[in-house]
Order: sequence, then C-alpha cells, then structure tokens
Amino acid sequence: MLVQLMVQMWLWMVSAFIYYGFSFSWASLGSNIYISYLYAAIGEFIAYTVLTFPLEYWGRKPSHIMMFLVGSASFLFAMIPSEISGSFTVEQLSCLIGSMFVSAVFGFVYLYTAELAPISHRGRICSYCSCAARIGAFCGPYANLMFAWSKPGTFIIFAILSGLAGLATFRLPDTKGIPTPSSAEEVQSRRLQNLNKAATDSVIDNEAFTK
Repeated sequence: MLVQLMVQMWLWMVSAFIYYGFSFSWASLGSNIYISYLYAAIGEFIAYTVLTFPLEYWGRKPSHIMMFLVGSASFLFAMIPSEISGSFTVEQLSCLIGSMFVSAVFGFVYLYTAELAPISHRGRICSYCSCAARIGAFCGPYANLMFAWSKPGTFIIFAILSGLAGLATFRLPDTKGIPTPSSAEEVQSRRLQNLNKAATDSVIDNEAFTK
C-alpha cells in the first residue's frame, strides 16, 4: 500500500505542477494574452466535460495512463517550429492539447484516489496526496520563468514528468466496478490476488504457446 500511496502522490504533484505551470504561463505562449487565456478556458471546459466519458467507459487506470501519455507527446510536439495559421502555431495547439489532458487528470485524480484508498485510511491518504499537490502547485507558477529561460527545455521537462506519471499509473489497480476496500489488509489481499492471477495467466499463455 505504501507504493500505491507514493504513486498517487506523484500523480497529484505532477498534474498540479503542469496545471498551474500553464495557468501562469499562457501569456508567454502567444502573441495575445487574452486570446491565449480564452483558448485555455475552452480547453479546460473540454477537459472537464468530454474527457469524463473515457473515465466512465474505459476505467480509471486506462484513462489516466492515456491522458498523461497524450499530454507527454503533446509537449514534445510543441517543440516543432511551425505555423498553422498567421496567428496560431503548432506550439500553441500542442500546449493546449497537453494542458487539456493534464487538467483532466488533475480533476479526476480526486475520484481515483478516493476509490483506491481504503475507508479506514481515506482521510489520511487524501491529505498526503493533497500535500504533494500543494508542492506541485507552489512550483508550477515558476514555469513562467522556465519558459523565459528555454521553451524547448521546459517542454522536455513537462513531457518527462507527464510520461513518468503515466508509466507510474501502471502500478495502480483499476477501480471501475470494484467496491471500495474497507481496510489496508483488503488492499493487500486484492494486490496479491491480482499478482497470482497475472502469474497464472502467464503460465497458461506460455503453455498454449509451446503447444
């Protein structure tokens, strides 16, 4: 359960860092500060409405992985120096897509954490995760200074952090359609059951392959 907690704290910290990093930096990513923040507002509206459907139909774990990895890829594409139109560039579009997906994670991670945490430890786990998010939120606004230092370097940092968060999510179980655990012992029991099931499936697949 400790590993699960550390992964969740990492997800909260990264999503808060990138969310607030862009919230305070859109003026550095466009020629018109008002248009830039208008695009950002539209992106957040899409993030909190349209992107709720994958969370419901695919499950929490696949959705979080997808959103983090799409965000990571978008930040890498943002380094392409190309214009889409006279006032809109690949950099702006990629940043909008990346921040939109990470913003969705920042909103949905509350639900995922509450479903993962056993009832007996939920308040404490959410407090730890919230503290981690506050660290990310404190550091996020300094991304504006990072963009002034080097835009490609900042995009690489965002891409690495988002990609690592997506990969770390593989360590978490999915919670779709599964009752919330009531104790830490139940979390450990479910983890062992999943490991045994994965080992059994691997043996069956190997036997089928050899035949």
